[in-house]
Amino acid sequence: DWIDINELIYKIIHQNKENSTTHTITFEPKNDFPLCKLDAGLLEQIIHNIIHNALTYTPIKSTITIEVNYEKDTCIIVITDNGHGFPADEIEFVFDKFYRLKNSYTGGTGLGLSIVKGYLKAMNGSVTLCNLTQNGGAKFILKIPCEISNINLNNPTYV
Repeated sequence: DWIDINELIYKIIHQNKENSTTHTITFEPKNDFPLCKLDAGLLEQIIHNIIHNALTYTPIKSTITIEVNYEKDTCIIVITDNGHGFPADEIEFVFDKFYRLKNSYTGGTGLGLSIVKGYLKAMNGSVTLCNLTQNGGAKFILKIPCEISNINLNNPTYV
């Protein structure tokens, strides 16, 4: 269905408010962002899982940033953090079912990121993960093909 990405992201931030008291989540909505025809339930779970992992595994006072963009028929969501990042030799495995980083503390099932990948695959999308620098920080790039409205939400005339 047609969804407002800004509204969906605000909803996810609000749902994680209690868990984010020791972190900062930043999101600058794009007021002219068009509606996107996507599965809101799957997309909400995808973004929630990435945010939840960042809140769980980054140090206290870390910042998590969410950015949205689109190209022709693709919604692009980038989620970054300034935590420790991922060990380079484990990045290719983090989306596998039940995989947990070698030095992670107990807790969790190792399913969160495999769900992200599976739900994106169900929507014909993709996820790319990289470290921002050699010293850390993670960057998730979500690309989801979808129909993009040609209506500007701030000015309901056709663009």
